[in-house]
Amino acid sequence: MSDFHSDGWTSAADHSKIRGMQAHLQSCPRRPRGFTLVELLVVITIVGVLATMAMVGMPRILEKGKHVQALAQIRDLTLGLKSFEIDNNTALLPHDQRAAGQDTVYGEVNGEFSTGIVVAVLGGMGDNLPYHPIEYDVKDINPKEQVYMIFKLAGQKNNGVTPDGELNDPWGRQWMIAINAFKSTNTDAVLVEKNTTNPGKNDSHMDTKGLAVYSDTEPRDQSFVIWSYGKDGKKGGEESRGKKIPPYAGSDDAISWK
Repeated sequence: MSDFHSDGWTSAADHSKIRGMQAHLQSCPRRPRGFTLVELLVVITIVGVLATMAMVGMPRILEKGKHVQALAQIRDLTLGLKSFEIDNNTALLPHDQRAAGQDTVYGEVNGEFSTGIVVAVLGGMGDNLPYHPIEYDVKDINPKEQVYMIFKLAGQKNNGVTPDGELNDPWGRQWMIAINAFKSTNTDAVLVEKNTTNPGKNDSHMDTKGLAVYSDTEPRDQSFVIWSYGKDGKKGGEESRGKKIPPYAGSDDAISWK
């Protein structure tokens, strides 16, 4: 039996062959089609854009991570200093500073008092080490040698306690820690609200030598404050450069009192 089509007669056998060829073609795996040049160019462009975005955004992400680390260190230091105060009922100050009732800044650039003193006291060390440029009696400050904080050890200028015993921030500079002495240990000392003649001596107002004073915030009567000038190592943000007293707002500084 045959069927007639516009291109001629086809037999049943022809139909069978056609169906067999169709089945064979359907069962044969198709060879994968390669990418065209246009498709490759599109993919390369997308990868390039993503890589550029990552390169631009990565420094910001890393810097934000350091700021988070800084705030975590402030939190830990605050806990350690508070515990010391409660346990000893005194400020973390060398004998002469306590006797004079003089506020003290640890970690000031080229300053007299290194953060190594804070590390030694809170770490429960009992040795008198040469905390540059002066040697202090650590055991006089913490006679019980009680441990109030476990510090992270770090390489030179890295985040944590460096080989020279100083406590550095995530940007590799010493933390600045101001301790309020309030009143002298002398029985005849009188505590005033703010000593304008000799700032920070026998007064309740915290004196940081202006190092922690911003136009929009500053320490008041806290027993201690902690701060860092951030990545650039300068007080305030870039837009406030040149101002005598820059604002804290817009800066990358990390502070404990705000």
